[in-house]
Amino acid sequence: MVRVMLVEDHPVVRLGLRTVIETQADLRVVAEAASAAEALRLARERRPELVVLALRLEGAFQGAEICRSVKRLPQPPPVLVYTAYNAPEQVTASFFAGADGFLYKGGSSASLLTAIRAVRQGQRVWQPLTGEVPGGPGPEAAPALTAREREVLGLMLLHRSNRQIADALHLELSTVKSHVRGVLRKLGIATRRELLSGPAPGRPGPGFPP
Repeated sequence: MVRVMLVEDHPVVRLGLRTVIETQADLRVVAEAASAAEALRLARERRPELVVLALRLEGAFQGAEICRSVKRLPQPPPVLVYTAYNAPEQVTASFFAGADGFLYKGGSSASLLTAIRAVRQGQRVWQPLTGEVPGGPGPEAAPALTAREREVLGLMLLHRSNRQIADALHLELSTVKSHVRGVLRKLGIATRRELLSGPAPGRPGPGFPP
């Protein structure tokens, strides 16, 4: 049975998540946290095998920093970001914080359960809402990437095609392709498919903040 910890500051949302998860014979919620401090304490004490993490807690975007702290624990659990926030800066911040998955809350309960099991099995699940969203990459991005590469990565993580990225950033298609190759090379990832759904790294690799 997979031991799951929920990190979400809305009691009704936590109750809904617990209800969905505990309908499954192979999943059990062993801890619930509503703040960053509580999340880190319970992660150490209860040793969950997977964390479902909201990005916004107590009125601030703390999820990426919580994820980074959890990933620094001995034998850290996989982290699935489950959020209604979908701006490129939040998606990129989650990626560089070491999240194993990113799932937009607008999907079905079945999609959540599928993502939980996939992340637990070592797969990267990256399924933000793919509609148009405002914003740009945030300060969490790896210093090895240029500012333009961070912009491109943010849109890649939103499943944008090269043509869509070119249109969004007002670039030539050939320029976008060059940036995409540079991003993948610096992250040590072979393909876009691997970026979005390949095996999740055991720990942050080259280009990730420590």
